[in-house]
Amino acid sequence: MKKKFIGLTLISALLISACGSSSSVSNTATTAASGSSSTTSAAGAPSTATQLNFNADGTPNLKGLSFAIGNAAGSAHIGDTNVYDMVQYLKKWGASATQTNASKNAPELAVASGSLDSASGPLPTEVDAGLVVFGPNQARLDDVLLAKNSVATLSDLKGKKVAICCDASPDGVLLTAVLTKAGLQQSQITVLKTGASSASLHALIAGQVDAAFVHSNAVPTAGKNFHVLGVGATILPQYADSFMAAEASWIKSHPAMAEAIDLAWLASAKLFNTDEAAWVKNAAAYTNNADKTAQYQAAWQELQGIQGWPTQQSIVTSSVVSFNLNIAKQQNALKGPGLNPVSQLMDLTPWNSAWAQFSAHESAY
Repeated sequence: MKKKFIGLTLISALLISACGSSSSVSNTATTAASGSSSTTSAAGAPSTATQLNFNADGTPNLKGLSFAIGNAAGSAHIGDTNVYDMVQYLKKWGASATQTNASKNAPELAVASGSLDSASGPLPTEVDAGLVVFGPNQARLDDVLLAKNSVATLSDLKGKKVAICCDASPDGVLLTAVLTKAGLQQSQITVLKTGASSASLHALIAGQVDAAFVHSNAVPTAGKNFHVLGVGATILPQYADSFMAAEASWIKSHPAMAEAIDLAWLASAKLFNTDEAAWVKNAAAYTNNADKTAQYQAAWQELQGIQGWPTQQSIVTSSVVSFNLNIAKQQNALKGPGLNPVSQLMDLTPWNSAWAQFSAHESAY
């Protein structure tokens, strides 16, 4: 999902709407050393920006802290329920927390200006706004390879026609990975570039191609004559949809808050993976009951298939971030600070600290 810069009027409106929720955050203690993890003491006492204090069950006490989270989406939709749940966990642990949805790169620019604390969104947009990755958002792509039932395995693609959006898209990257897994060369298939995932689906249903890369939510509409031949999570598991990012200076001065956000992400991911009823209820609350319960349940089933929120430390490592940055470079998606050395574009100390706490007290989350 790629975002372009928007007009100053919309950006200004976003910044004004977000200011009230994060002003207390920017003035919180700023004594943490660069690269240091938050420390833990005074069990049960409220945490500070530089020190997480935990309750007896292992969850953080966030009373008195304020979090302003941005989400790269124009409006609330089912696929971002996990961001909503993450914010709800911050509240559950005692914090004041808000979620601001905005399209294109507005959330990232708001973080860069100090009006929001962190943003979940596409990696190129984040790093080109000068932000630093400190945790996951959607750890896997929601793209799948849909094929005619007669194409039973990846090797059966030999001599077949495959639809992709375009080369400079996840489809192009996934196609290369699929061919490698199948032991095929691109010259052994015919590629149709349709310009859009929806057009690729139409080409498949119309019989113009034998397989197509489409978004996972399109699978139910294809019908019984087609099946999922591969999903992004298994084709290329290190290829992420999006990450959590913030200003490097904010992470340095608020390491405990960055860790708390990652802990809330882990709690949200666990809920998604283990409690359908709770997730469906929260999805309905987040989207103001725009759909029927059956539709939320179907969405949960679909999203389970893409394996986008696994509670695994390995989903965010320096090699994973580097892999995704390299793809962005190959696609010429980086134009500014995102071209800086990789080491300047990530700080995974909060994530590793959060994982250590979560894995030691998982039953409390």
